Amino acid sequence: MSRKSWDGVELVAALRSGAERLQARVAEVNALNVFPVPDGDTGTNMLATLKAAIAEGDATLATGVTSIDRVSDAVARGALLGARGNSGVLLSQILRGLPQAVRGRKRARAAEIAQALSIGVLHAYGAVATPTEGTILTVAREVAASAIAGADTASELRPFLLRIAESARTSVGKTPTLLAVLREAGVVDSGGTGLQLILEGIADVPFVAPSPSADDAAVAVDVPTPVSAPDVSTASRNTHQAAEYGYETVYILQSNGAPLDIETIRADLERLGESVLVAGDSRTCKVHVHNLQPDRILAYGIALGTVRGVTIENLDQQSSERATGHGAYLDLSVTSPSSALGSERPLREGTAVVAVAAGRGLAKIMQSAGVAQIVHGGQTENPSAAEIAAAITATGARDVIVLPNNGNIVLAARQAAAIVAARVSVVPTRNAAEGIAALLTWDPALPVGEAIARFEVARAAARTFRIVAAVRDAVVNGARVRAGEVMALDPVDGIIATGVDAIEALTKALQGQRGELLTLYLGADVDQAEGERLAAAARATIDGLQVEIARGEQPIEQVLASLE
Repeated sequence: MSRKSWDGVELVAALRSGAERLQARVAEVNALNVFPVPDGDTGTNMLATLKAAIAEGDATLATGVTSIDRVSDAVARGALLGARGNSGVLLSQILRGLPQAVRGRKRARAAEIAQALSIGVLHAYGAVATPTEGTILTVAREVAASAIAGADTASELRPFLLRIAESARTSVGKTPTLLAVLREAGVVDSGGTGLQLILEGIADVPFVAPSPSADDAAVAVDVPTPVSAPDVSTASRNTHQAAEYGYETVYILQSNGAPLDIETIRADLERLGESVLVAGDSRTCKVHVHNLQPDRILAYGIALGTVRGVTIENLDQQSSERATGHGAYLDLSVTSPSSALGSERPLREGTAVVAVAAGRGLAKIMQSAGVAQIVHGGQTENPSAAEIAAAITATGARDVIVLPNNGNIVLAARQAAAIVAARVSVVPTRNAAEGIAALLTWDPALPVGEAIARFEVARAAARTFRIVAAVRDAVVNGARVRAGEVMALDPVDGIIATGVDAIEALTKALQGQRGELLTLYLGADVDQAEGERLAAAARATIDGLQVEIARGEQPIEQVLASLE
């Protein structure tokens, strides 16, 4: 039965239906990747982002809050933190329009949904420096236009949602006419297709409850009555002995209506534990406490509002395992992207570097060059914004430089930068070799501005390329490659050489090049003997060339090469 409006329960149900539709065809979306490398993860990234949004929505619903404004706020926050890859980040930006369009409402009708899409499109276009038409951006923009055009006459949601799903299908079908690379490959845009499937799933969400009245959408937000606060008198104080670590409890506390008194909360928690940190405002704050009874810390938060992103860690066990060098920490984390942010700490003066690395060898090289925190990820394994934000926070530094080392991670890194307390600069390194070239200039004593300038110059000057096997037949920018062939990929020019093996691809890529030093970072499946053969072939191609071999252990690229 169609409805005239949605509350938060129905919103989450609709998003779950959209996620199910996408999940059923995620392999199809991934396969639309036009480039013949194993990075067809558009659908996977969009699905992970949407699931993170749903998880935050579910967490809010579990507290008894059902109003559309509160739930949509949680959904948007979950998508923001859980966003992976460029497609996931753009989807999260589209969802940012929801809380802005429904603020102060219990329920939302077609007009608010149309407005949410329109606002979301503005956020999505604003997230990229140079928007490209024929992508998910175009599809989202045309969907929003269709929604606005149909909202005034929409008395029920299902016909309205079917209309915008149809507009998405039409828009996706036109993407090859707008983007030459799609036309050349004979496919439609993968991100646009992912959005289309989500909207189709949303339009098909089954509801059986009676349709609410038409005038209930503008009613003020319902506020559940909080339970009474626990006793925090001196007599009940947790006696945390200096020799004991106990438990670290961290969570996000949101007001259910009454404003949060940060100073009172801090004072109360200091009577319950130690190492108390409370940061935030009257609506939302982050809580961090050490004590022997984490249940009391949780109970205190639940009494005041909505608790989410809970992590409880056994500090005694951590201490023991750090001393012995083995074992896993006790982790009672609630599954939520918010939990990845960790605890709030005062920031120290100075600059730190965070870098993304796909292989253990690359991670070790970057750490030896001064990287403070490594985020695991790269080709086919894009980390979420929350994971990058957690690494930034873990440095404890006031200024942080992030090296994403993959073009599909840059937007998530920038999104992470916007949600942490530190001052963050993202240097858009496109592969790990560029990142290492930048790190060779690293000096933590430099002012942050000068350090960033050096990074930018070094990564721009680095001549890097990847050696990787093609996973499908393709024609890209006029270059034809067949599945199984090995390609040399330039970050700007794309396919610059192909060969039957890595040696042939490397030597062709080096022909006509000048340089004195070539560094080869060997992938996980390339042994030292093969590395020596690659080095010999390179020296035979460029007179006087010195070649260094390093174990990168990256899983996708056979070789990462840097020529200087």
